Amino acid sequence: MTLLADDGSPRTQESHANPRSALDRVLNPSTIAIVGLSDKSPVAPFIRPTLDSGARVHFVHPTAATVFGAATYPSISEVPGPIDAVLSVMSAERTVALAEECATLGCGGLIIYAAGFSELGADGEGLQRRLTAAAQRGGMAVVGPNSLGYISVPRSLNLTASANYHPPAGGVSIVSHSGAMIGGVAITAARRTGVGISRLISAGNEAVTDIADYLDFLAEDPETTAVGLIIEGIRRPESFFLAARRCLDAGKPIVAVKLARNSRTQQMAASHTGALAGNSWAYDVAFRHAGIQLAHDLEELVDRLSVVDQLDPAKWNSVERLGVVAGTGGFASLAYDIAEAEGLTLPPLDALADWVASTIPGITVPNPLDTTGFGASFWTDIVDRYVGSPDLDAVVFVNMWGEGDDSPVYRRLIDDVAAAARRFGKPVAIAAGAGPVGSYAQEVIGTDGSVALGHGLRGTLRGLRTMGAFVRDRARPRPQAEPVAALPCPAGPVTRTSDGRRFLPFAQAMDLLAQFGIPTAPHCVVGADERATPDFDGPYAVKLADVPHRTELGAVALNVARADLDRAVADMRALATRHGLSEAVAVQPMASARGELLVGVEGGSELGPMVVLGIGGILVEVLERVGGRPAPLTGADAEALIEEFRELRIMHGYRGSEPWHLAQLTELLVGLGRLAAACHDWLESLDVNPLLVTADGLLAVDALFIVRDGIDDVRG
Repeated sequence: MTLLADDGSPRTQESHANPRSALDRVLNPSTIAIVGLSDKSPVAPFIRPTLDSGARVHFVHPTAATVFGAATYPSISEVPGPIDAVLSVMSAERTVALAEECATLGCGGLIIYAAGFSELGADGEGLQRRLTAAAQRGGMAVVGPNSLGYISVPRSLNLTASANYHPPAGGVSIVSHSGAMIGGVAITAARRTGVGISRLISAGNEAVTDIADYLDFLAEDPETTAVGLIIEGIRRPESFFLAARRCLDAGKPIVAVKLARNSRTQQMAASHTGALAGNSWAYDVAFRHAGIQLAHDLEELVDRLSVVDQLDPAKWNSVERLGVVAGTGGFASLAYDIAEAEGLTLPPLDALADWVASTIPGITVPNPLDTTGFGASFWTDIVDRYVGSPDLDAVVFVNMWGEGDDSPVYRRLIDDVAAAARRFGKPVAIAAGAGPVGSYAQEVIGTDGSVALGHGLRGTLRGLRTMGAFVRDRARPRPQAEPVAALPCPAGPVTRTSDGRRFLPFAQAMDLLAQFGIPTAPHCVVGADERATPDFDGPYAVKLADVPHRTELGAVALNVARADLDRAVADMRALATRHGLSEAVAVQPMASARGELLVGVEGGSELGPMVVLGIGGILVEVLERVGGRPAPLTGADAEALIEEFRELRIMHGYRGSEPWHLAQLTELLVGLGRLAAACHDWLESLDVNPLLVTADGLLAVDALFIVRDGIDDVRG
């Protein structure tokens, strides 16, 4: 049988080639086929609003004559084409067969609810391979499987197994690995005033289409103004960060919640979606570096996106100086404390001090301003002075403007704020002391993007902080580090830790550091039956060379004089014999240091190698503080990493002490980043601890290179 399209022409995959991308067809469909749905299906009420979307909807069912009163087709092949989006409400096996049929029909792609794929391990991997192969043959996108589908709120496209929580329409689009969380976001948005949702996408197992693809789509989506991500793991980091950059360059801030932040929830994530959950520290580092901001729960996610969704982007600025006008002293005090905790600065506004003192008796602090008992006659003047102040980048007005507090007085106060915001073109937000601003405020301010309505003080301030951070990040130059050629794992004897992990011998480790410009202490390695004859002066540090944790074994002797060198070497060899360790002994000159740094590489992250920096010695454990950047680094990246430790004055100099050779540290971190990138194929981790801070500069005296499991053992 020759199938016919709507215009009567023969229906083939070639005749229905569409210039739009497959994912665009699936997420912006003109034609939809829903397969396996009946009026009795539990998800039928959730899907029904799609009939009002403007898309042409067809139903496919082998036995039901009608669905929602519309006649059905017995098979997908009999639906007149082209079909942009195919929603399967069937089991995994039947859905795979459907996908294989769709691959011959020129469909844009599928939305798949069914579980039973890679999240089940070997039992579902075969089905997922068939699904992936079908999608590749047909050039189709796939939302899912193991997904709740997606919702386009403005278009009323509800191709979803999630209940309709009726979030308001707006510009925030969400992509989530956890399906149920799109419902959580919808509920959260529905409880806010002002913020609205564009798309809610449940990515599921990402058998074909992954979060990088969705980001790439949203970068050009005219309905999306800001993006929220709920992430368990990222399969294609390079593509993901390129797509994220496209979103940010398009003026669309991204805020992410990283799930599976510890070992137990990582196991839960793997069993739930089949996505490998990675190290949360690496995600935090890589996201901040990329300009993706972080949230820790759904409410924070929505709060951070709400201000940018509501305000006209032409009004956005860096919010380096924030003003707060509060209806009571308690709100004023609380606003200052929360702003400080959220990283926002409230300048003292000395220029307004005399005016405030003369206008509001008893008030001496202009920012935050307590307007208790000010008298309504002064309100317009207060609003104009604060919104119009050249010393402020943005202003928040906080009072108890909750639902039900829509008195004529409150409406007039809010109207004055909106009028000043339009006149001065500055970001302005209105916050209730707690919870949402009353819906009447939306009627007063309108929808021209002049004023944002926040959710409580913290939520409002977080939204402004997100806007400011986005503006600052976009203005930051983004030079790219030069690519680095891969370096094979050095050949040599196998050395193993007590738990069986392989690591490079001491001499190879030090040589590799030096190869990338990292200054190392002079050393010589003495083999079995050899005598130590260093060509550098003592006193000396003598240690077992190829032992990863020497201190616990007592395998280090310090301040050894030349006359005692042979005895110290012999003692080390005897210790090695007792513990069954390599008898190689390393000798180095003692170095006087005024501080220690920890630098290293985390090579096991699924996002790629990360350079690590912290205060060394015991302080790294006391402070529990390390920073990092993805490798390789530019000089600007290294400087920004060092600047993160500004408050640790021991590194940056205090009470007349010199900083810790920060220019050299910058060069060293760049070299370490090149090493990390070059050795990524085999390097699991690297610790340079300690990196000594000497009078003459930085000096690496030791390094532990752990070789990744599965690397061919090429050492003889």
